[in-house]
Amino acid sequence: MFWLFWQMFVLCAVAFGAGSLVTWLSVRGRAHTEQPKPRLALPAPRRAAEDPVVVEPVKSSPIKGNSKTLVYHTPDSPYYKRTKGDLMFASEAEAIAAGYRMWTTKARVKA
Repeated sequence: MFWLFWQMFVLCAVAFGAGSLVTWLSVRGRAHTEQPKPRLALPAPRRAAEDPVVVEPVKSSPIKGNSKTLVYHTPDSPYYKRTKGDLMFASEAEAIAAGYRMWTTKARVKA
């Protein structure tokens, strides 16, 4: 019985060694000259606009900002009433300076 166990052990060891050798031979000739670009799960943080933004005067209703999408909604937005608004801004310039973008009804095309 011990002889059968030993025979199976040697057979598995030889098969493992042959597989390792074939893998090593196929990989050793490949040269990696260029590092792969890291893929980030989150987009890079947006910088506030450095140029002063000229905006309309402050409206009576506050501007609602959604912190998940970084979109702000003005009272003339069709989504204004149903947006809970995590943040409130006094003006559009304040929202833009915080890194938010204005609402749109069209889907944005990623460039």
